[in-house]
Amino acid sequence: MNLLIVIPCYNHQQSCSKLVSLIDKNYDILIIDDGSDNDHDFINIKNAFLHKNKSNHGKGYCIKYGAEYALKNNYTHILTIDADLQHDPIYINNFIKISKDRLIVYGKREFYMEMPYLRKLSNTITSYIISKFCNVNIYDSQCGYRLYNLEVFKTNIFIEDSYIFESEVLIKSINNLNQIDYVEIDTIYNNSSSNINKVRETINFIKLIIANANIYVNNR
Repeated sequence: MNLLIVIPCYNHQQSCSKLVSLIDKNYDILIIDDGSDNDHDFINIKNAFLHKNKSNHGKGYCIKYGAEYALKNNYTHILTIDADLQHDPIYINNFIKISKDRLIVYGKREFYMEMPYLRKLSNTITSYIISKFCNVNIYDSQCGYRLYNLEVFKTNIFIEDSYIFESEVLIKSINNLNQIDYVEIDTIYNNSSSNINKVRETINFIKLIIANANIYVNNR
């Protein structure tokens, strides 16, 4: 495996810098600053590449950019991790250990722990719907801590640029014949602000489900 760690970052420069300091120095890291609108710059990013978007495009856009960058530079996998310190890098090796023959390995949080009620409800509902689409149990469809085999990006076309990308990639890539697995991770919620517009993302999720109804039929 030739792994690139991809960190989308929007207005979390300081926590992102701390995150990079916690990651094993043997890994290559790509930070994608998605048009952050404050003046704080990154600190201590000597062990990472930094790409800055001139404006905010969305998390999905950043992940797709990271995958394109990885493919051009002969990586085989990317691991995405959020910049706000809600994903503990101690689990990176766990993702790698179970990655063989898996297209996607995702982080599975315990919903009964610290997760806010509305987030828990949203995750439960979307995970159920996506599991039905894919015809395989997916327990935490909204967790952005993931390892992707880059074959996913060679064989599919993804159009979503927002957080909905993380649902789109599951719906279009995974079915009961493909390999998906998970790593149990800590549920961490801190005081960092969320960039998710819940109403907009709910509408986008409904549109995504309607647009890909044929996949549900084909997987039955």
